[in-house]
Amino acid sequence: MSKTLIPFLCFRVPFFASLKKSIQKALTKLYRFFKVSINASPFKNEFLPFSGDLSRGKMVSFFGRKWTRFIISGLSLFFFIKTDFLLSKTMEDPMAQREEKVLAFRKERDRFFKENDRSPLRQRDRKEFKGLPYYSFDLRYAMIGSIEKYPAEPRPLTITLPTNREAGKRYVKYGRFRFQWEGKGYALQIFRPLGGGEWFLPFKDKTSGVETYSKGRYLSIEPMPDGKVLIDFNRAYNPFCQFNEQYTCPFAPEENWLDIAIRAGEKRFQ
Repeated sequence: MSKTLIPFLCFRVPFFASLKKSIQKALTKLYRFFKVSINASPFKNEFLPFSGDLSRGKMVSFFGRKWTRFIISGLSLFFFIKTDFLLSKTMEDPMAQREEKVLAFRKERDRFFKENDRSPLRQRDRKEFKGLPYYSFDLRYAMIGSIEKYPAEPRPLTITLPTNREAGKRYVKYGRFRFQWEGKGYALQIFRPLGGGEWFLPFKDKTSGVETYSKGRYLSIEPMPDGKVLIDFNRAYNPFCQFNEQYTCPFAPEENWLDIAIRAGEKRFQ
């Protein structure tokens, strides 16, 4: 069984059928984990299950008791089949565990504000900080679509976004994201810094100045393997200047003012 384990896994598990090398590397890590764990125990001489070098393409040669070989092989098979199942489900459904991911994002953001030296909160505010206020998670606000890119030739479109200072800040108009909400179509403009960099998506909505920051919020754009993107309003967050006026923040232009209330993401900090 040990001599056929690796070829069996390479061709049996659908997700890794075209990634034999990746499987061998993963198997190497798995086997080394068992080897290190067992070598570290006081019973290493009795229970050491295998030897060999997978990193050089050699098969693992097993020795020891039959039940040990069986357990290691069974764990390896279970590990890869389970991993294949979970990864394939995640690839098929980008909304899988969406709430958990958003909650993890919020937890990390709260930790940054409380503990990180680059936190926009003043020192006195950090001592009393107990977390940012958020709307409850709502999966309807997570939207998948494509970015309609604007032509970059002969010259890319540019725009000057307003800021909390007298001078604005120029960006490239990269493209447009369309989405539907309650049967009506909307669009958001996506920008990029002049020198290149990550996408930037500021927006305002009917909650701005009432329940959320008056100048609007920012959105993260999550690229997906098929060329589409995921935009989740549950991850909408406030710019740093909402917490500290010493920061300079660009705001959404009028074309990104939505005529609807987006009750998702971060609320106004008080």
